[in-house]
Amino acid sequence: MAIKYAAKLPTQVPSSLTVYRLAAPQSTTSQVAAMSQRFGLSGKMREFITSEDWTSYQEGRFRVSVHRNSGALRYINRDKYAMEPEKDFKLSAKETERIAQAFLGRTKLYPAQQSRLHKITHLRSAVSDLKGKERTERLIDAGVIYRRLVDETPVEGPGGYAMVNVDPEGEVVGLRSVWRPTLQREAKVKIIPASQALEAFEKLVSGVKGELTVTTANFGYFEQGEVDKQTYLEPAYVFVYVVQNGEVAHKSVEVIAAGQQTFAKLKGKKRFDAGEQKKRPPSRPSPAKKGSKASKASKSRKRS
Repeated sequence: MAIKYAAKLPTQVPSSLTVYRLAAPQSTTSQVAAMSQRFGLSGKMREFITSEDWTSYQEGRFRVSVHRNSGALRYINRDKYAMEPEKDFKLSAKETERIAQAFLGRTKLYPAQQSRLHKITHLRSAVSDLKGKERTERLIDAGVIYRRLVDETPVEGPGGYAMVNVDPEGEVVGLRSVWRPTLQREAKVKIIPASQALEAFEKLVSGVKGELTVTTANFGYFEQGEVDKQTYLEPAYVFVYVVQNGEVAHKSVEVIAAGQQTFAKLKGKKRFDAGEQKKRPPSRPSPAKKGSKASKASKSRKRS
């Protein structure tokens, strides 16, 4: 099977890196209430919402939630987060970043030297008629995304990020992050050459059917996602690739341990694993009653 590389691993990587033991999630009711004080709340209300995965603290219109396995954090203004505002978002990128940076500075959640601006995305709302001929689009908010650095090395994977949501009024209405604090240095490991990681990757995907294209190839610490339990932060080579097999395409990831010594399984549970799907015709909207809004327009949202 031929492999196409739209992205390649960096030519230079550190000769060694430190492996860190990660702190346990701060997810008890008392810990989440204490966390809320970073967002300007009192932490003294006794309104908690607990589920199998999350512990949440509510005070007025604000909610702070921590995931029990990963320590992932969510903060939202329940009146405004993900709600469509009356005004369009018109703040400049510079002003949006300033607002997000000031918010993170007040909360003191992440050391400034360990975070770097990744990009600013926007939630867009599109309205079109049922024939798709007339389409109008408006910006609803901005999502300012920061990626994590550890020992000046980027953190790759579904974790290692914080996204601050800013509304058209310049108010921070939400935060989502997967950013596990380090607890202590565990060991220093030598890094295997990129060529060795590439060989291991190609061996892993050798049995894949279809045309394989590598879209991302990075080196860094690997942090797992929002629902995964992780005890160590270790270096890794990360490959994201797309497989096209006839009419069926799927996206996947392989993570190759970069250290000559490893401490734990790098990847979390495999998700979105579906077999081949038969091609289906596009769905058609159901006819709506004359005069109803649905008969005139359809609405969609996406972040980009």
